[in-house]
Amino acid sequence: MKKEELETLVNLRQLIIAKFNRLKDYKQNKNAIMREIEHAELLHSIIVEIDKVLKEHVNFSDKK
Repeated sequence: MKKEELETLVNLRQLIIAKFNRLKDYKQNKNAIMREIEHAELLHSIIVEIDKVLKEHVNFSDKK
């Protein structure tokens, strides 16, 4: 794996951790509300970046 690819994965990991750490006490607050679009946008951007790194190493299939 190239250095750039590793850096991308590390940066994505840091983004996920930062977003997680911004969450309030999720274990105590069972009624927490977050707009679904915020989750969707974040997850979409992470998936796109991971796919860019993995595209030369794996073949994704939509078949289930």
